Amino acid sequence: MTDYYRNKVHYKELIATFDDILIQPGFTNFEPNEVDISTHLGSHKLNIPIVSAAMDTVTEEEMAIKMALLGGLGVLHRNCTYERQLEMVRIVKRARSFVIDDVATITPNEPIATAKYMMENYNISGIVVVDEDKKVCGIFTKRDIPFSDNDIKNGKIKNYMTKGVISIEPGASRQKALKILFESRKEKLPIIDKSGYLKGLITKKDLAPEFPLASMDNEGHLICALALSPKYPESTQAQEMLKEIDKYVDIFFIDVADFYKTADINGTNKLMDLLESNFVLGNIGTYEAAEHIITKCDFNEDKFIGLKVGMGSGSICTTSIQTGVGAPTLFATAQVADAIADYGSNISLIADGGFKNPGDLPKSLTVGADLIMSGHFFAGSTESPGYVDTIQGRKVKVYRGMGSKEARTVGYVSDRYTESSRMLPEGVSDYIPFVGDIDGVLLTLKEGLLNGMIYAGAKRITEMKKAKIGVVSYVGQRESRPHDLLSRY
Repeated sequence: MTDYYRNKVHYKELIATFDDILIQPGFTNFEPNEVDISTHLGSHKLNIPIVSAAMDTVTEEEMAIKMALLGGLGVLHRNCTYERQLEMVRIVKRARSFVIDDVATITPNEPIATAKYMMENYNISGIVVVDEDKKVCGIFTKRDIPFSDNDIKNGKIKNYMTKGVISIEPGASRQKALKILFESRKEKLPIIDKSGYLKGLITKKDLAPEFPLASMDNEGHLICALALSPKYPESTQAQEMLKEIDKYVDIFFIDVADFYKTADINGTNKLMDLLESNFVLGNIGTYEAAEHIITKCDFNEDKFIGLKVGMGSGSICTTSIQTGVGAPTLFATAQVADAIADYGSNISLIADGGFKNPGDLPKSLTVGADLIMSGHFFAGSTESPGYVDTIQGRKVKVYRGMGSKEARTVGYVSDRYTESSRMLPEGVSDYIPFVGDIDGVLLTLKEGLLNGMIYAGAKRITEMKKAKIGVVSYVGQRESRPHDLLSRY
């Protein structure tokens, strides 16, 4: 056992948290613009090593889309039906791509009301019209919807659609697509083969290089991640729904408070056999748990791409208080990083929860993390679910732990914690300050991470893991904060 990371935080003496340590300054022999904060989660590249948590007050489709566009990743929560999960993953996958494969279609004789419903339900602005032979015969967009409610109710698509469809052939370049869209002043370009069959759709917004750091799959779609229960569904209907969801998901995040259990491990193995996507497993908090998972569980090596660590650290989590058991994120990261290094595994390590300041990000990377996951940083943003409220003149949003009574009452995440103890909440629900768009939040986190790496003398995340740290005394912690100021007396 190397104890490389664990010795950094005096493992045998202290179960350390972020405030307990500081990174020691290092020698910097590069320019600030040379720092690279990109990372990998399996085969997926992320230009920002930041993930928004799978919580029902943090990540739904709007957050997941924005996080991916800005270079990170948003993990959709599972505190809802399979139908709602399918809706969310569809929207994320269709949000940005060079070519949309799963194109919404409608027949000419369908009522306009049906098209209007599809546009609202799928969050799209246009539908390709196909005849009974499945050949393209028109296109219907929001601009074609009549103003009269009677026309919407009784009118047919064929009477309002655009019949002369401007299209492009399969395999055409991005440059050619842009040229056709510009010359025709259209926003949507169906891909139609020589026989008239629809092969895809290109939209103007997806061709524009508006988000150069976006997290994309090989086909140009946004990377989509979804939380998943480790409990294997026994009904055929549920299994089929999961298979349908699987078509749109790149990474499933197993979502339980403590994954180091036989039932969860066995259920996950069965899920890996059922589904095609990659898996991140968690949460765990110790070297022994990581060692067991890596060496004794026979998980599919091609699908098992990451471990998520930390138990009881979140600002809305009370597991450690309610049960007396926990693994603060910094401690858990150091523990699991050692196991990954000892057994030569190439899986990624995600430090989950407990982050309060931008400086906590470089600290987590220094003890072995490849990425960080947070709900606290993003719950108060414009893109999180819920509405902005005002309390005592301050704008706020609701933020709740998935172990809170309010979240568990919904019923879909009861298996995230001990199912037989539903009367014992392991989280709280409260308000958090409204912080605006996540663009600003991510910018602050990125700058904290970049400056931390510069001061530590690390050009890349892999080099950050070689930085030295030290345990800080209570007086040292006080000195690290603003002090001896008039307003502080």
